[in-house]
Amino acid sequence: MSSITLEYDYCDVRAQKTLEYILSLGFFKKAVVEKEETISEKRKKLDSELNNYLVDLSGFKFNRDEANIYE
Repeated sequence: MSSITLEYDYCDVRAQKTLEYILSLGFFKKAVVEKEETISEKRKKLDSELNNYLVDLSGFKFNRDEANIYE
């Protein structure tokens, strides 16, 4: 089975009647689409997943001389 996503102006009467006609033929059925997550919801979910992998770098000091040794 394949699916098609249609974008249309909900206020357009012709588009609504056309969709009603297509659905009335019985060949197609309407599928319920779940609500998309907002960016803030996605960020909260990602933050909660990444909390286990945090590394404390408060005592870290960058040593430029040591970093420039290429041997």
